Amino acid sequence: MGRCGRGWRGWRPHRALALAWLAILLPLGPPALASRPDAAGASLCVITPRITDPDGPLPAALVAVSRPTLFVVEPLSELQILEGNRLLWRQGPPAGSTRPTAGAPFGALPTGTIEGPVPWPLEPIRPGQALTLRLRPLEGGATAYAVVRLIGSPARQLARGDALLASLGRDPYRWRLAVEAAMERGDLPLASALLFAFEGPGAADLDALRLAVIRRSCQPADGPPR
Repeated sequence: MGRCGRGWRGWRPHRALALAWLAILLPLGPPALASRPDAAGASLCVITPRITDPDGPLPAALVAVSRPTLFVVEPLSELQILEGNRLLWRQGPPAGSTRPTAGAPFGALPTGTIEGPVPWPLEPIRPGQALTLRLRPLEGGATAYAVVRLIGSPARQLARGDALLASLGRDPYRWRLAVEAAMERGDLPLASALLFAFEGPGAADLDALRLAVIRRSCQPADGPPR
């Protein structure tokens, strides 16, 4: 996959090449799907923070670093972060901007569409802090949100994740080793946080790992390929 000057952050995994791969591959692991309570069977594939409890009243993600990257495979119309009922942050298109701009190429997405990784926009998550991530898909209505609870890991675990993230620099080999070590320990929240970190470098082997994680995460266990 091509890589732009910003490293892997220019990657748009919902585009045709990634979808072609996803369409022909068998599921490789449990899904990481955030369901939309207003639409039975509809879902979004949340890559990071990694959903660790998909079976509760709301899917929950244990946050392994205090400033996690937000990454959903599908393009979004809106992204919100709340604490309780208080809106802390929102990203979305300008009011009334629901169509591509005049003269845009065929298939262009509406102005303000959210694609790819989003860096954490707030103060670091505290240990045990509970936040709500609300995701509105591009084709959803004004109230068609998928919802994920974000839970800060215990203090020691968050500090360890932050220290590791800060130590990796720009060397793709060090990033790959750190991701693989977390995977081998079964620490999928940390592995996902590192692999899809906004700060992470772009490299062929890391891209292969990223695509493998998407293959694992974006296929419902009992459904056809997404």
